[in-house]
Amino acid sequence: MRGFLPDWESLRRHRIPEWFGEAKFGIWSHWGPQSVGSSGDWYARHLYGMQPWSEPWERRRAERQHAHFGRGGGAKDLFPRWRAERFDPGELIDLYVSSGARYFVALAAHCDNFDLWDSEQHAWNATRVGPRRDIVGAWERAARAAGLPFGLSFHNNWTWRWLDVAHGTDPDTGEPHDGGLTEHDGAGTWWEGLDPAELYPERHAPGAKPPPRVADRFYARVREALDRYRPDLVYLDDGRLPFDAGSVVESDPVSTRGLDLLAHYYNNCPTGGLVTVKDVPDADRTAVVLDCERRQLDAAQPYPWQFDTSDGEWFDCSDDDPMFHPRKTSQQVVHTLIDVVSKNGTLLLNVPQRADGTVDDHARALLGEVGEWLRVCGEGVYGTTPWRRAAEGATGLGESKGYEGYNEADRAYRPGDIRFTRRGDAVYATLLAWPEDRTAAITSLGTGAGLLERRPAGVELLGHGPVAWRLAEEALYADLPQKPPTKAAYMIKIT
Repeated sequence: MRGFLPDWESLRRHRIPEWFGEAKFGIWSHWGPQSVGSSGDWYARHLYGMQPWSEPWERRRAERQHAHFGRGGGAKDLFPRWRAERFDPGELIDLYVSSGARYFVALAAHCDNFDLWDSEQHAWNATRVGPRRDIVGAWERAARAAGLPFGLSFHNNWTWRWLDVAHGTDPDTGEPHDGGLTEHDGAGTWWEGLDPAELYPERHAPGAKPPPRVADRFYARVREALDRYRPDLVYLDDGRLPFDAGSVVESDPVSTRGLDLLAHYYNNCPTGGLVTVKDVPDADRTAVVLDCERRQLDAAQPYPWQFDTSDGEWFDCSDDDPMFHPRKTSQQVVHTLIDVVSKNGTLLLNVPQRADGTVDDHARALLGEVGEWLRVCGEGVYGTTPWRRAAEGATGLGESKGYEGYNEADRAYRPGDIRFTRRGDAVYATLLAWPEDRTAAITSLGTGAGLLERRPAGVELLGHGPVAWRLAEEALYADLPQKPPTKAAYMIKIT
């Protein structure tokens, strides 16, 4: 049903497209100029070093990432260094399809306020500086050619409180940064004709709220990208709609332009569209989709949701300092995937790219192993719905991990840790560890649990075949072969 109006009552009539609930696994290219530093996320902010108004948790990272570009240098000077000279979107999309991904999301603009498309709204973009190429358009064509739903992510709502550091001074020399430069200052430089005042936020007191014109400009740029590339999914990096009440940067007065955008997008997206944000009241769970950044949930959700994470840092990082997020193993990705899917979610995995556009051997091996597992066990992942119980086992999600408060981790699961999905009459029980005695004991399927809808007719270990089994009050027991047929997780199909 179309005809949406820019208010929550109308937007709650929106329904999450079926493709999203069926896809379960997507790949994200969170890639742009900050990859030049090969030093992880938030590089464009932290290259300025600490400023008096920088947040306490940033101190170590800013000290680690602080870079010297010389007088007048700053975040803008990353842009011409990002060349993307070996970027081959078709080859990468083929790699992601072979890994089992069923949708793809491209970064459109990060907090560095640089548009990765041929923007008519914003001159600081990839067709004028750096690659001199429409990166979003290249991704969109490759994804569509492979039959993948296509998404775009926007993070530049953070720019107001993120690039305020450009108005500070070098902590070592006392020289002013480049936030106060004007278009006139660019005469004879590589950025001649570009205005830093359009890139950096206007000078403001720490914690000050932006005027509505900042929100208006943000939404004009987002709408241009949506109208041009018609994404099936839109990722907004905010707790609520940007610049509205409860967002990471509220304007003063708060802006409701986000509602206008949602109504316009849903009324015009050929596949119905979906928009993700990170704090969604229950009443709004179809108007916008819940996204959880590196945060796994304890229970199955009534509506599809998205868990997003990265193989390491969000941007390419050559440093293994413990302050940076470690690279993932295929086992961790598979464990996360089946945990999220059992709770009605989808996994969006970022694969960091080097500045030249390539991905490294670790990423290729990881994706190959995940794809190998999904080719055997995908029937218990794609197109499934939650079973009556999402999980059993004693290994929980545990307490928050890392300085950013995320709870994802490479957990030491045990054979009793099991995740459930269903497709039609089949129930899939996925063991997150292989039992040494080669006996799977699934307590949720015992007659005493009261969850079985009927007596099973057969039990199969995917990748191996039918196995002997017996049903008891305390559990359904399955006799497993000498060696596991898959790596990382072991899926039992009960029919």
